[in-house]
Amino acid sequence: MDVIFFAAKSECDYSRFEEVSDSAVLGGGLFTKDQIGDLLSCFKCTSSALSDNLWLLPLSFSEELATIDDETLKDIAVHWSVEGSWENTNVNAMDLAGHVLELKYAYLQHADKRIFALFE
Repeated sequence: MDVIFFAAKSECDYSRFEEVSDSAVLGGGLFTKDQIGDLLSCFKCTSSALSDNLWLLPLSFSEELATIDDETLKDIAVHWSVEGSWENTNVNAMDLAGHVLELKYAYLQHADKRIFALFE
């Protein structure tokens, strides 16, 4: 499943990727909802589902993502790579670290907004 992360004010109701402004996109990739749920659990939080395909990520995730050092973030990605949602896949922990680092640095330009995940 494709997912994009984007920054927006807390009141949005997007249902398609085309509705998200390119300048708001923080990253994305091929992730299942379970995999994104496992990422959030590594940060000890959960999302709020605004619809079946649109999730609002918690403020605590955004705040920690923006302030965490890169080495700790890489360690979290390694932990994420051994979560159950990755079972029977050939996931590379450093690839996941790259996705999470990309998300962090893209979000720093939008720190006054919330992070959403849109699945298609």
